[in-house]
Amino acid sequence: MNFKRYFKTDQQLVLQRQNDPSSATGRTELLIVSVVGVEGNQLIVNSPYGSEVVEHYAISPETVVEVTTDVMGMGARVSGRLEKKLSNKQFSIILNYDMSLFQRRVKERLDCDLGIRFSRGARTLPAMRAIWEKNLTVLYGPEAPLIFQGFRSCRVNISAGGIRFAMKPAANQGDLCLILVHLDDNKPPVCSIAEVVWSCMIGEDAATTGMRFINILKEDQDRIDAFIGRNKQ
Repeated sequence: MNFKRYFKTDQQLVLQRQNDPSSATGRTELLIVSVVGVEGNQLIVNSPYGSEVVEHYAISPETVVEVTTDVMGMGARVSGRLEKKLSNKQFSIILNYDMSLFQRRVKERLDCDLGIRFSRGARTLPAMRAIWEKNLTVLYGPEAPLIFQGFRSCRVNISAGGIRFAMKPAANQGDLCLILVHLDDNKPPVCSIAEVVWSCMIGEDAATTGMRFINILKEDQDRIDAFIGRNKQ
């Protein structure tokens, strides 16, 4: 199999660990990387999130991942092993010869007004994950009612996989945000780490920004789907 046919320099890939312990706790945790090069079935990738990610993600031949990307208008999926660390931001993946193409399921999306809180900064992914974990603890703790304060109504487009809204100042592709979404369903706000996938300027310093949820409770994804189902015209 010629993997160079499917993977090009700077192409974005989504990694998800198979048999990930986080799955047992009902969490979706993704890692977004970009292609540096491919030789045979060795894929070299770069992490945009900072040098700590390579250490945090447990790079070892025992770590099995599913790699997904877009190829020729289809989704492409292949499994592999995280082979070794190459530098502070780069590591290699040994791919298996089980590449398959699939039609992506279009996630239901909804344009609506929702209460939003978000924060961003030059944080590494491990640091953002620690903040996310802390927020989950607070959201489901005795002080949770206080968290409903400080939300601002915002016009959004939302799905279980991500969210889009106007952001000021504009964000850059690859930036990480901690986002809380109030679904008004008598439950704690949805809390997620989201990565900026694209942005389109709508003024001098504001942009419509599309983001992918890369750390989120599966329960919260189900709540978003249910919210869309209730409100879809």
